[in-house]
Amino acid sequence: MTLNENECEQRLGEPRKTLLSRYISATKAALSRAKFMGTISLVVLQALVLHILSVRDIYEPRAVWSLTGVAVRIAQSMGLERDGVSLGLPPFETEMRRRIWWLIKTHDFRTAELCGLVKLRDLDVGGESTKYPTNVNDNQLYPGMPSLVTESKKLTDFVFVAVRYELVNFAAGRVTRFRQQGKNSSEWDLHASGHDKVEIDEAFREVEEVLETKYLRYCDPSQPLHLLTMVVARFAMNVIRFLTHHPRRWSSIEQTPLSERQWVWEVSIKLLEQHNMLQSNPQLKPFTWHAAYFQQWHAFIHVLDTLRANPLMADAEKAWRLIGNKYENTPDMVFDTKKPIHIAVGILCLKAYSDREAALLNGNTCPPPTPEFILQLRQQREITKAKRQAREAKSSRSEDPVSHGQANPRDMDPRPNAEAIHLGDSLESTYLQQSTTSHPPSFIQIGGTTESDPYWLINGFDDSQVGNLDDVMNMDLDFMLAQDHSVEDNNTQTITWEQWDAWLTDSNLIPPLSSALDLRAGT
Repeated sequence: MTLNENECEQRLGEPRKTLLSRYISATKAALSRAKFMGTISLVVLQALVLHILSVRDIYEPRAVWSLTGVAVRIAQSMGLERDGVSLGLPPFETEMRRRIWWLIKTHDFRTAELCGLVKLRDLDVGGESTKYPTNVNDNQLYPGMPSLVTESKKLTDFVFVAVRYELVNFAAGRVTRFRQQGKNSSEWDLHASGHDKVEIDEAFREVEEVLETKYLRYCDPSQPLHLLTMVVARFAMNVIRFLTHHPRRWSSIEQTPLSERQWVWEVSIKLLEQHNMLQSNPQLKPFTWHAAYFQQWHAFIHVLDTLRANPLMADAEKAWRLIGNKYENTPDMVFDTKKPIHIAVGILCLKAYSDREAALLNGNTCPPPTPEFILQLRQQREITKAKRQAREAKSSRSEDPVSHGQANPRDMDPRPNAEAIHLGDSLESTYLQQSTTSHPPSFIQIGGTTESDPYWLINGFDDSQVGNLDDVMNMDLDFMLAQDHSVEDNNTQTITWEQWDAWLTDSNLIPPLSSALDLRAGT
């Protein structure tokens, strides 16, 4: 997971996507042979959890959430939601069960959030519920250990995970408070709690002090694990700050008080800096695969929206540099056009940059050279428009049949980008031919997955997409065009946070094959 394409070629002699497909298929086959759906083995459950972590950025989030739900149910069937001490289990097994349970639960929270669902819906830390894992070094845990180890007051191998559970504990406190007020976790929306903002700020200061005094002040930034802990912990705290002062509380940027506007801007810039650091710092390279999973879209959108409203603000150059770094570190934001959020953010980015260029020209200042990511986004928009024109041209030709003796329309097309348009026709025809060809479903997948793996296939966990990403891009052409058109419909009006939420949720859905055909048929 930590190797890029070049490193896979150099060290392993094969493309990364081929290796991923092979190993994912092998893992699925092994889990199927182990009959993981009915397992009572902690080792098999651990293997399933590791598999889920390895595919969370490959499968679409609803599939990952469903698969995580399977892991939760397996864990519950084994009694992992109850602490091993109350069950009279050996110390080592008790600690392992704690670690597996809370890893599954925290992963379930995040995948639910990515699917547009309520996170923290089943957060229960009372009574006989499983306690958080103990902050100790790994070498202090071993089978047959006579008793549970006392939690260390110093930094351990477990520091990164320990910090995460401190944040979960903060969330549990908020959920408990909601319940006391007659609410539930579906109302986990910090910005909506204006009447008790003082209480929220106080609780946040407490958890921040715990993190700083118990962990972060002792971290050595020259140690990669410690640096990761520092970056992620402060990133998480800034996420809480952002949610507490979320700009959606105001109808527009112009109506936001200046002090509040400045506060949210500074927090958003810090979030961009920290996320970029996680992606680009050489020391953190082994951990960069975590970054995409914790993208904070709302802060990124707010920065672009602010730059569009005030193109020449004091920190504009710094903000655009951070935005450029984000696109450089995350090329999928340009090239993965299956996701509406990528398209919508790209269009907002182009609008904001065009406003900046216009403002500079109005002030008799020559704009700097156009950044590479802006050129790529503009080229993408032009290609998309050409494909849409190809679609419309093809539709009009089908409605106006011509005689066999008429000249080839390609030869008569006066438009300067006619070749691009007919290229789009070619792609579309190829896709239509592939989509409508009748053939039985195949259970043979890259890497050797066989028909003995029906669970994976009927539930959409098809790793063959790992080795055929280019084909997936072509297959989703209709979906991309439809979403791009939907986003551009909002060109002259303010985009609400509810619309951004909808695009973000839709970005985590990969439409079935029938969806593209329905779009083509106009249904």
